[in-house]
Amino acid sequence: MSNWQNSIREASPYLSLGAQVAMTMVAFVVGGYFLDRFLETTPWFLLAGAIFGMVCIFVRLIHVANTSGEVNKQ
Repeated sequence: MSNWQNSIREASPYLSLGAQVAMTMVAFVVGGYFLDRFLETTPWFLLAGAIFGMVCIFVRLIHVANTSGEVNKQ
């Protein structure tokens, strides 16, 4: 296997994490936006979705950091 392929293989968990972060934020913000439009409560659900999305992302990043530290110890 070439050096380039090894680099991509090693970076794939982090690329996946980036996609998870982006999609989590988009999902909660868009969900909040449509709830606001449906319930006519602008901008409360949009803000709640953005805040909840950031909390979920932060928790996921902490989980990944803790598990990657455990893998490196072994």
